[in-house]
Amino acid sequence: MSAALRWLGRHQNPDGTWGSVDFDTRCKDSSCVGKGEQGFDEGVTSLALLAFLGAGYSQLSRDVMTDPDVPGVRVPAGEAVKKGLQALLARQDAEGCVGGRGPKFLYNHAVATLALCEAYGMTEASILREPAKKAVDFLVAAQNRGAGWRYGVREGESDTSVTGWAVMALKSAELSNLSVPRSAYDGALAWIDQATERGPSPRVGYNQAGSGKVYIPGRNEPFADHPTMSAIGMVSHLFIKKDPRDAALASSLLVDMPTWKDRQIDFYSWYYSTLALYQFDGPTGSHWKKWNEPMKSVLVPNQKLAKHGCESGSWDPSLDRWGSEGGRVYATALNTMTLEIYYRYANAIGVSGR
Repeated sequence: MSAALRWLGRHQNPDGTWGSVDFDTRCKDSSCVGKGEQGFDEGVTSLALLAFLGAGYSQLSRDVMTDPDVPGVRVPAGEAVKKGLQALLARQDAEGCVGGRGPKFLYNHAVATLALCEAYGMTEASILREPAKKAVDFLVAAQNRGAGWRYGVREGESDTSVTGWAVMALKSAELSNLSVPRSAYDGALAWIDQATERGPSPRVGYNQAGSGKVYIPGRNEPFADHPTMSAIGMVSHLFIKKDPRDAALASSLLVDMPTWKDRQIDFYSWYYSTLALYQFDGPTGSHWKKWNEPMKSVLVPNQKLAKHGCESGSWDPSLDRWGSEGGRVYATALNTMTLEIYYRYANAIGVSGR
């Protein structure tokens, strides 16, 4: 994980953001490839911040990471977090929304809200309290009445993916002693229930029950489908209800173990499945034990090494199902968060283990 944080530190922009597209301008030789799409900078900046926060580095940290792979480069972890938070605050509007209101802006805002709440919860820094509160209030106001979230403000339709990030942000806010209305949780649970297929092998859908495979036509259609939404449904149940009884959903995740094969790689699915199963019965339960080693065996050996030059510490987004959207910053930050789940979520935003 330290190598991943060093890569992120090296590729932070001078204004504190991380770019889904322009991260390579921070390379000495522009050698890092794997651009994402425009419009996700606030989202990937927030993921990078969460990776640092999950390793215990806050804006108050004084640790400096030296980079053996790039001699002479020093990454002051606390300064990286401080600049990242300042970038989010600079992009928060009067209503509390973080970032511009593009086609899928609520993804950016939900993850930014999570980052602001975690940073505030870790440090109780007064400068973060009001921005975090405003971000939470905007997120709550954007929720569809009695249901979940979608890409914008009360669009009428909900989807499980955005709803999952919203639930995590609200749980982090609650644990940071920020006010969260019960109706927000009730709506999220109502949506997960509505999107869940019944039967002995329940499966949570994306924008409805039985929605089937989710893909972007012409881009990631050939990639295999995975039970990502079921994992998000589990996480939502566990964080809101604190009731670890989703045995059927937990078993469904183990049917699809991580494997590093062409068109089978899905960092997003692996993140949520890791989080769900660890909260379900980690660190000693049978479900977690079955998942943990396969997950580590695909992520750790496939992280870029010193021989890969400036890419050292990162993961290749071109192999990943959703990497074309978020790019190398997304892939590296998310995989770092996956590897931090062992010691992070029980104290940060998770529920108590059994």
